[in-house]
Amino acid sequence: MSQQSQSTAWEEMIGILSVLEDRSTIAVVTLLGSLCPITKAHVQAFVEARRLFLPSNDENMGPPGLETFQEMIGFISVNPDSYVARKFERNGDTLPLTYDERVTLVELAISDAGHHPWMGAEEFEGETCRTLQRHFPNLNFIHFTMNGADDVLRHRKWRWANKNNRFLTMGRKGDTEKVAEAAARAGVNPDFFIMGTELPDISSTAAREVLLKRDRDALSEMLHPNVMEWCLGHKYWDPS
Repeated sequence: MSQQSQSTAWEEMIGILSVLEDRSTIAVVTLLGSLCPITKAHVQAFVEARRLFLPSNDENMGPPGLETFQEMIGFISVNPDSYVARKFERNGDTLPLTYDERVTLVELAISDAGHHPWMGAEEFEGETCRTLQRHFPNLNFIHFTMNGADDVLRHRKWRWANKNNRFLTMGRKGDTEKVAEAAARAGVNPDFFIMGTELPDISSTAAREVLLKRDRDALSEMLHPNVMEWCLGHKYWDPS
């Protein structure tokens, strides 16, 4: 993340939190992923998380025992090249986007989505939450790690949920139902393992395939405008 972007995002986040009353409770939602590239579904997951933690019109979407939150903020972090490259190599592919390029696309996506001041990028997942807690000792920050339902199923992550290690699961129809059923059978506390809403079936893998076809109509449903244009102009997908 560029120093200027990081400074601006920090100032906006400070502005949001500075007006809160003492002992306010803030949900901090983080997402760590390959994001090669980031899609509309990734950003929409944060929008849906905000609706869950800050319901309007007395619409309670979370479990009945969940804390009442006065604010929700979100941070996206990107896996390092070494990790993502190994994933691609296992499938016989090469990594199309570097770490810095993927971070740039995260910043573009957040801006394209309406420049939500409560969203930002961070280098290491959870680091900003710890920094904010030191900066605002009068506020109560509760960290939720957001995961895709397919990944939660693969690693049975509901087993790791507890008061100090909370999860928020979002995903495609079918996957979310399987996760909810498995977590219920395991007796997981729903306040520590929250099931979010279902999301559009837009994966980074599918986006890469459509980028190769340069199908703008399909891409417009999958990627934010500036993300799409940036990717189409990238050497990996630009035949010229």
